[in-house]
Amino acid sequence: MTVLIAYASRAGATRGVAERIATRLRSFGLDVHLDPLLGREEVGRFQAVVLGSPIYSGEWETEAVDFLRRNAPALAGHALWTFSVGWVGRDGTTHDAKHLEEINRLAQAREHRFFVGALDSADLPLVQRLAFRMRGGRSGDFRDWAAIDAWTDEIARQLTASTSAR
Repeated sequence: MTVLIAYASRAGATRGVAERIATRLRSFGLDVHLDPLLGREEVGRFQAVVLGSPIYSGEWETEAVDFLRRNAPALAGHALWTFSVGWVGRDGTTHDAKHLEEINRLAQAREHRFFVGALDSADLPLVQRLAFRMRGGRSGDFRDWAAIDAWTDEIARQLTASTSAR
């Protein structure tokens, strides 16, 4: 079974999650292709897709939404999972993307997961850094690798079960 792990990433946290998912799925014997969203995906040749995007200003990256728009017909009937990588506020609350139902209307995902990411606010442009701080954002690497691995294992179980059922 061939799986596309497609992702958008600005600062590398989402790329790191996507790489972890790809490595883990490969350990289950799946043929995995890891691809940053550059508009060159041939989605129809994959049996499954895992799509990830960071959240900035409460939204998925344009590249990830455009990927869904471009590939919605090809994704119909394919197994699709989506994930967001965001941040945790000063009060411990997490902030997933707004309007995820819109994203799900473009292509129906089996499941969406939110993962807290990693961010050094010093790497942000001044305006974004100020907004991040005003919203109570905290710098650091907060990725929960055990949760990411558990979710990936569930995806692998579903994919390998559907392969053996054929």
